[in-house]
Amino acid sequence: MRLRAELDWLCQAPDLLQPPPQFRVPDALRQPSPYQPCLTDPALPSWRLGRHFEDIVFQHLNYNTYVTDIKRNIQIKNQQQTLGELDFLICMAQQWVHLEVAVKLYLLDGPGAELSDFVGTRRDDCLATKWRRMLEHQLALGAHPAARKALAQMGISQRPQAALWIKGWLFYPFGTQLQTFPTPINPWHQRGWWLTQSRLGQLAGHASHFLLPGKTDWLLPADLMHSPLFDLAGLQQQLRGTSRANLVVAIEHKPQGVLEISRGFVVTDDWPEAGP
Repeated sequence: MRLRAELDWLCQAPDLLQPPPQFRVPDALRQPSPYQPCLTDPALPSWRLGRHFEDIVFQHLNYNTYVTDIKRNIQIKNQQQTLGELDFLICMAQQWVHLEVAVKLYLLDGPGAELSDFVGTRRDDCLATKWRRMLEHQLALGAHPAARKALAQMGISQRPQAALWIKGWLFYPFGTQLQTFPTPINPWHQRGWWLTQSRLGQLAGHASHFLLPGKTDWLLPADLMHSPLFDLAGLQQQLRGTSRANLVVAIEHKPQGVLEISRGFVVTDDWPEAGP
């Protein structure tokens, strides 16, 4: 059930960023494909959100009827120097595609006119930096002479088409609405809110209960999250004094089950002043 829900999210959720036309994901790779309802998550020695997202994409590609071959995590080396890694090489209709994928979650701390206004919960990176690296390094890597040599060793003589597939959320100060977004943000992207610990009271009346999912549940719908249920007072007590950002999912109980109202990050009180 978990993996199936994540595969559904991959195909149905809007992309976070819209790359230039020459790097758009081919429509055939986006098509929902038949997959077994008994799929289970692969066992991994360690867990990282980015790696897990790659595994979801891999499962999706495995069940895509247009895909005839998949190679993943191809290291590109120039003599002894590692230049980087290609996420996926995919063959479809006798054409190879170099696909880079990413899942990103950033918080708005600024006017929102620039990509640099969107920063990570630890403030050690920003969307502008990540976007430049994706375009200028990751996508360009497939055309590097060292990459062409590596591909030739795998029997691939043609230059692959580069494509970029990015999912995720942007989180805005609670109650904030932006009308326009800087390029390349998809205007229909998934979004949430953020609050500092001392301002959690602003959630009063927003929802009756809240979940605190672990990172392994972040891509799941609320009804599949493994988390204790808190009212607002319990949520405030649970988060008081915590030193890291926490994802919070606001829910309501309905006859048909759990209804997700929104999701957001609760950060420390000094987070907005901490600087990048």
